[in-house]
Amino acid sequence: MQIELRDVSYTYNGPIPVAALHNINLKVKTGEILGLIGHTGSGKSTLLQHLNGLLKPQDGDVLVDGKSVKRGEVSLPKLRFRVGLVFQYPEYQLFEETIFKEVAFGPKSMGLNEDEIKQRVAKSLSDVGMSEEFYERSPFELSGGQKRRVALASILAMEPEILVLDEPTAGLDPKGRKEILDFLLKWRTDDKGIVLVSHNMEEMAPFADRIVVLHQGKVVLDGTPKEVFSHTQELLDVGIKVPQVSMVVNSLRSRGYNIDAGIFTVEQAAEAIFDALRGGGERRGL
Repeated sequence: MQIELRDVSYTYNGPIPVAALHNINLKVKTGEILGLIGHTGSGKSTLLQHLNGLLKPQDGDVLVDGKSVKRGEVSLPKLRFRVGLVFQYPEYQLFEETIFKEVAFGPKSMGLNEDEIKQRVAKSLSDVGMSEEFYERSPFELSGGQKRRVALASILAMEPEILVLDEPTAGLDPKGRKEILDFLLKWRTDDKGIVLVSHNMEEMAPFADRIVVLHQGKVVLDGTPKEVFSHTQELLDVGIKVPQVSMVVNSLRSRGYNIDAGIFTVEQAAEAIFDALRGGGERRGL
């Protein structure tokens, strides 16, 4: 599956119109983990809602496997089953009286039979680490991390091809964040893709295959983590907090060390610094 945004622009109308997206050109596809970075007001949430048809472009078009959303060539209900959108703090959107009913809501709306619904509910809850003993419990009795798992399972039960998550680890402790990210890495296959919004650059860098940086509704960087984090100053200029390792590498480069600007992990930095020292690199100012 591939979703392509072509020259997409979108403005929120009101007493003071707010332009959220400006001529966005972007491809999202299965088999890839795409990280979306941008400060508040950069257009991230508006862009996400164009991926599954919650918003339609006012200018430009969104193509799903080559078919136009704007010209009505794409069934929006079917698109929303294929592209699962998990909003930030999804636990606040839970509403059913039991966990089973919560997770079954999506498959039921797809018109599936009872056997298929039960199979999907069981699999999706199992995938997020929740056993049958939770089925009849109220989702409102769970911990914050468990609620987020239920919310994620309710989307997975519709078997989306692309999973879109807005800050899925926000507010979780380190253990909870690791569990969510480890699951997503296992869930992604050649036939399944992930779009992940995060403000945690150190978390995003080793996780994503590709990173897109938004600023004031425009794509300012698009590339591999190595390519994007080699633009340290550009990231800082648009209000992005880069990994501390990138700052250290940038400082060492400014002092004459021959170190790759695209380094973003401690392990990479340690190896590069050792190689630079071993090679007799400049050490001005140290």
